[in-house]
Amino acid sequence: MTNKILITGGAGFIGSHLAEALVSNGYNVIVIDDLSRGKYENLNNIIDETEFIKGDITDFELMEDLIKKSDVIFHLAALSRVIPAIENPELCFKSNIAGTEIIARLCSRYCKKLFFSSSREVYGSAKYIPVDENHPLYPENPYGSSKVAGEKIIEAYSKCYDLNYVILRLANVYGKRDYDRVIPIFLRNSLENKDLIVYGGEQILDFIHIQDVVEAFLGMFENRVNNLVVNIGSGKGCTLIELSKIFNKFTEKKVKIIIKEKRMGEVESYVANIDKAQKIIGWRPKTSLEKGIMELFTIDWHE
Repeated sequence: MTNKILITGGAGFIGSHLAEALVSNGYNVIVIDDLSRGKYENLNNIIDETEFIKGDITDFELMEDLIKKSDVIFHLAALSRVIPAIENPELCFKSNIAGTEIIARLCSRYCKKLFFSSSREVYGSAKYIPVDENHPLYPENPYGSSKVAGEKIIEAYSKCYDLNYVILRLANVYGKRDYDRVIPIFLRNSLENKDLIVYGGEQILDFIHIQDVVEAFLGMFENRVNNLVVNIGSGKGCTLIELSKIFNKFTEKKVKIIIKEKRMGEVESYVANIDKAQKIIGWRPKTSLEKGIMELFTIDWHE
């Protein structure tokens, strides 16, 4: 029986929502986070029921101690955005590759199951849509390449040392507690009646609500699936221009949409084929993009 679950990056956007869900389901949760992007207050609702450690996943002795006393590891800690990874590839590779190797090695050594949060960035710009898990991996930036490396490290440890793993390739996740990505930036600017800056605009992306992502993690965990890679997304595409227009539906005063040149390293198109997740655990996303954005306008952001 699973007693203790370790979440790396558990004070971050996705990690904190996952931690809340696991605690509410009766699991003992340990969170490690260096708080470089995560926030301690993200755990306010469960802090009395969670063991929190401020630390770095590249600290081998610390990770060895935490993994030894845990039953399952959810590895979400990463330098998790494209532009910062382009600006600082060394930090990206240290955290996302070296950190993942340490965790995979220790999970192998102590026979712990590993859930790895990967990204649609591993595919690069789609050669076909929707993108299934057999699509070639053509990352276009350091972040995407670091996630490919992390996946391959885990798969290699599985083949050589019988590491049990599940890799979830997440589309663009959005929801409460996120910041400095396109949807929270559009939300803040909409609330403050500021222009919405769109870089490129015609890129097609797949946006998935945080609660749907958490349900996918829980489904993979509780159905005890093993050694697989699976896409998690909405299965529906939306251009950035279309996204900006959705925000204008919910503002009292329409804000100006300004188109700027597409930024280097950002993919042209991605929509997830999510048939595999549905077949394996019966998972389908429940929250439409328009409904999810509408809910963001009603959230008490001081909670």
